[in-house]
Amino acid sequence: MLKKIKVEELVLGMYFAGFDDAAWMNHPFWKNKFLIKNPNELKLARASGIACCWIDTAKGKDLAAEDDGAPDAPEPEAVAAAPEPAAPALDPTLIDAQRLCETAKKATQAMFAEVRMGKVLDMDRCVSVVEEIATSVMQSPNALMSVVRLKLADEYTYLHSVAVCALMVALGRTLGMDETACREAGLGGFLHDIGKAFIPHEILNKPGKLTEEEFAIVRKHPELGYKYLSQDPNVPDYARDVCLHHHEKIDGNGYPKGLRGGAISLYARMAAICDVYDALTSERRYKHAWDPAETISTMAAWTGHFDRAMFLAFVKTLGIYPVGSIVKLESGRSGFVIRQNDKDLTRPVLKVFSYNDNMQISDTEILDLLATPEADSIVARGGEEWARVSYLDSMHLLSTRALS
Repeated sequence: MLKKIKVEELVLGMYFAGFDDAAWMNHPFWKNKFLIKNPNELKLARASGIACCWIDTAKGKDLAAEDDGAPDAPEPEAVAAAPEPAAPALDPTLIDAQRLCETAKKATQAMFAEVRMGKVLDMDRCVSVVEEIATSVMQSPNALMSVVRLKLADEYTYLHSVAVCALMVALGRTLGMDETACREAGLGGFLHDIGKAFIPHEILNKPGKLTEEEFAIVRKHPELGYKYLSQDPNVPDYARDVCLHHHEKIDGNGYPKGLRGGAISLYARMAAICDVYDALTSERRYKHAWDPAETISTMAAWTGHFDRAMFLAFVKTLGIYPVGSIVKLESGRSGFVIRQNDKDLTRPVLKVFSYNDNMQISDTEILDLLATPEADSIVARGGEEWARVSYLDSMHLLSTRALS
């Protein structure tokens, strides 16, 4: 049964069935209907500025009964035991993103294993994973993007698919695509590297530089993936196209077909950008991860590689200093970018930090450069400082932040 209530009356466990008189693009949720499971969803709803919404009481909690004036009897356990001191809590969005990342990684591992064994792709599972990723990106893009980018070298093959999916959804939103198109882009990103399931492990995971023969084998993965996906009528044409053409370049110097400009589909042009960005900013067996801001700067200098207008939209999506970037401040301190300020991409929210005598992260604090412009300012990208920040340092800086 549908019931109209005030947004401020929403609680965990209610089944949200839409805002009152609000178009999808004007509210913060990817889905119009879902079960409210975490506090951040309540926070987003209340921050929307929309007064009323609808709930489905047949699928979730109803409003609490009117107070009858009698005090509630205390639970025996509450009387008998004193509460334990609360441990410092991570932001719910980050916890949810970590769980989703792990779930998506396992699903991707299973997908690659099934492909290697010649089994038919489980499209229902793929679509379900993409739907969850899309929902997370639309509700709180910083959280999932932060968690996914901290993948270990051994996790790259699987989490790269998750990361490119998330980046495609986020870029689609910036480009003004509707919900269906964003999900299509995400599915294309999720399946883009499926052909690597047919590349020998010893080549994919080689710690050193590939020989010309080995590189030629790796370059076959778009066609191998396309051939595999083409055997399944349940795989959409656009997903097969992304798989085949995500290494094409605007100037015609890509592979496997050497397509040029507009001959490359919209989703494939998006995938070309998202794929390269995640590859460069990821830790690999044969290279260290690049600083995200340095990566954006480097990619911007490549002539003829990417669709220029689309790349600028990608920069807008991530910010000039993407999440995870290290920056140097006028005060001499360093900052780790944890969130963007949409009103000014040059002044993100930072976790300012320093190293103690044991070269461990210390003296961290949150600094919003837009809210307190007089406090400090960015003077340079991190450069060499990025190389000093280890995977564990990055995880520490991310896991102790407060997202909103």
